[in-house]
Amino acid sequence: MLDKNRKRARSEDEKEGRRAAILDAARNYVAESGFDVVTMSGLARRAGLAKGTLYLYFRTKEELFLSLFTDLIHAVVDRFVAEATPGTVAERLTVIAGETPLFLPLFARLVAVIEANVADEPLFAAKRAMRTESQRFASCLQHLLSCDTARAAEISSALFLAMQGAAQFDLTARRDPAGIPEDLRGYIASHAFGERFPEAARVILGERS
Repeated sequence: MLDKNRKRARSEDEKEGRRAAILDAARNYVAESGFDVVTMSGLARRAGLAKGTLYLYFRTKEELFLSLFTDLIHAVVDRFVAEATPGTVAERLTVIAGETPLFLPLFARLVAVIEANVADEPLFAAKRAMRTESQRFASCLQHLLSCDTARAAEISSALFLAMQGAAQFDLTARRDPAGIPEDLRGYIASHAFGERFPEAARVILGERS
């Protein structure tokens, strides 16, 4: 029985290692080529896997993107918990989200593009992971803001909704200015995440009217 358990443990470790390698390859692929260019065949080549092996881990590229997002939101919350102090919530959240590669572009695509094209089982697993991160974030906010549990949960939800909306506008703000009519360049640029989200966060936190 002990040998069987050891084999099972090694097998699980190997699976997790391969999953991590696939996600690393996906990050590099997206960074180099953009989301729209990513294909499962191309990812399999980059990860050094047969396409059939890749499908054992992720059935579609949207499922892969969803898994990548859950890893990234965990990283964002981890860093926020470690770095945020009273009075720095809006600033730290803006910086951390902006500095976490692919987090904002994935957040912008999460509902309409990614979740809409994922089967129930992986979607529900991802939702449970996101709920856990939301609860961790709210718990940290409760401490930082000295508020009760219900109020911390409300603020947490509002901040993430504002972040997602700002991430969506940020996609447009990142367009090449050369292709934007001159009279719209300033307006579109003003929707950059680093400008819009902190303003919304401060309103939610009650730091400005």
